[in-house]
Amino acid sequence: MTIQRRCILDSLTFFPQSVFEISSFLKTHGTPVDVVTIYRTLNCFVEIGIAGKTKFKDDFSRYELISEANHHHHLVCDKCGAVEDIPLDDKLLIDEINKKTNFKVKSHALEFFGICTKCQQ
Repeated sequence: MTIQRRCILDSLTFFPQSVFEISSFLKTHGTPVDVVTIYRTLNCFVEIGIAGKTKFKDDFSRYELISEANHHHHLVCDKCGAVEDIPLDDKLLIDEINKKTNFKVKSHALEFFGICTKCQQ
């Protein structure tokens, strides 16, 4: 693993981030990486299953690490765009899908949109 890939991987530990956010993080931490390299690295991480890609209402792709032990969903602020992780026990929902359909759920994503506490003040 190259130094650039390691730094990109490290940047994904905080919250779902766009390529622009990852690039800014790397620059401020003294490891500027070309945007094309970031895209290629993220696509590789998604392909091998260590990162996930999601889109919210703003249509920007965001990336974050995947961990079975840390499965969570997101709260997304419509005003400021802040994203907060929220762990939920979604086993009941998946069980209900299994009961009512023949669909085999392999993965899922669930986002809630609203106004964060900070923007409510």
